[in-house]
Amino acid sequence: MNEVPGLSEKLRSVVEYEISRGNMILRVDRPAGTRCPLAVVFAKPLDIAGFKVGRALPPGIDTWENRDRHYPLEAGYVCERTRHAISGPIHERPG
Repeated sequence: MNEVPGLSEKLRSVVEYEISRGNMILRVDRPAGTRCPLAVVFAKPLDIAGFKVGRALPPGIDTWENRDRHYPLEAGYVCERTRHAISGPIHERPG
């Protein structure tokens, strides 16, 4: 699954980048909660820093992290207008 019908146009370049580096879409949630109508969840951590090299985030796209252990540890992107999200797991380094 490389395309996600209905995904915010501003997030498509992120999906393309992740797939080009070998990351795979684990699942697409519709809805993904009360405030998120669509979420693309990747199998491996997202390369947020790598995506930002040589390109700016599209206007209206923000990055986010969740480190609350009551929920999956994830990081990703969200579109302010559509509330669509892209995420991948955060792998904690052993302390």
